[in-house]
Amino acid sequence: MDILIGLQWGDEGKGKFIDLIGSDYDIIARFNGGANAGHSIYYQGNKVTLKLLPSGIFSSHVKNIIGTGVVVDPLAFKAEIEELAHIMPDQDLFNRILISQKAHLVLPTHRYWDIYMEQSPLYRTIGTTKNGIAPSYSNKILRQNLRVGDIHSDSFNTDVYQILNRQYNELQLLGQEMPAFDELYHDFIQGCTSLKQVSIIDTEIFLNKAIRDGKKVLAEGAQATLLDIDHGSYPYVTSSNTIASAACVSLGVSPKLVDKIYGVTKAYCTRVGNGIFPTEITGQAANDLREKGAEFGSNTKRPRRVGWLDLPALKYAIMLNGVTQLVLTKADILNEMAEIPVCTHYEIDEQKISLAFPQSAEQEIKPIWKSLKGWNTDFSNIKQANLLPETLGAFISFLEEELQVPIKYLSTGPQREELINLAK
Repeated sequence: MDILIGLQWGDEGKGKFIDLIGSDYDIIARFNGGANAGHSIYYQGNKVTLKLLPSGIFSSHVKNIIGTGVVVDPLAFKAEIEELAHIMPDQDLFNRILISQKAHLVLPTHRYWDIYMEQSPLYRTIGTTKNGIAPSYSNKILRQNLRVGDIHSDSFNTDVYQILNRQYNELQLLGQEMPAFDELYHDFIQGCTSLKQVSIIDTEIFLNKAIRDGKKVLAEGAQATLLDIDHGSYPYVTSSNTIASAACVSLGVSPKLVDKIYGVTKAYCTRVGNGIFPTEITGQAANDLREKGAEFGSNTKRPRRVGWLDLPALKYAIMLNGVTQLVLTKADILNEMAEIPVCTHYEIDEQKISLAFPQSAEQEIKPIWKSLKGWNTDFSNIKQANLLPETLGAFISFLEEELQVPIKYLSTGPQREELINLAK
């Protein structure tokens, strides 16, 4: 099994890379998160944002697994299937999707708990997408949630009604505005009909048998390393484990079966929501970079915060994940720059640190910069590594030396075919 991970705060271009290499795999398995993360992929000229579905859905021979560690919103799943059906009308999408019966459901009241906690002065504001992901994971840990496999239970409708009714009444007491209860309940039950059309199975058994039979499996992560619930910039993180080892836990596959670990990083940094961001830039330079890189949330359209490449944090992410090869994206966004700033170290408490990720916003963190020559050349039409601008080659070599991991792929633009295999 190979694993693909984002190494920053998300939005690195994981979906595009998986879409490109997905045809080399038999199975692509999503292992964490929910409909709060969007992977934008261009399919036959259409920009499609996948939220729950694995990025192998565009390859007809690939089985797509939604694993145990994912939280599944039936309404989001139904909407995503319907959107894809418009642009892939001849494809049997339901036959390509397998969902773990142990994956937990996102109930409609979870969304309103999310909204309430984001808006209430009694709670810390995180900057979530308000999709109900954290409340779903919370109820999973409290052992008070329903799982995907429960939809086939004779008592499912009754169980949903009881849990929704309790949570709805609690939210009403807190003054949270919501649609009528019957509307929430019936929409949710109706949304579950799409889930019933796919195979709901013990995906860990399916995956382990497939690996034993020589099938190629790629585990796909949502969000990214620096948003990991344990190792990221807590509390401004996502609600699940996003690092490579989480793929083994969430999919039920032994670490002994892991081969390649791909890490995807931009040539600069972005993040959405609140939290520490040592290399963040503001003002006109930030606006220019944001506009040129189209740095707006795939789901929310929120403008992303932007900054220059952060090597201490990147080294930390590579260490956590055990990355074996890197994918570099969005270097083309820096095309017109004469100089490219890169943070090589932090200065914290008068100490120079080359590998770290600060956990406290109260720490005074001074980035130490190195300026590298820009390439000032549009390389989007270049298909061979030996034809790339010399200064871009120097930039890549510098990163490889600093990170001690080879950069095997370079993205040259947003389209799926705009990628160079540097190993060739």
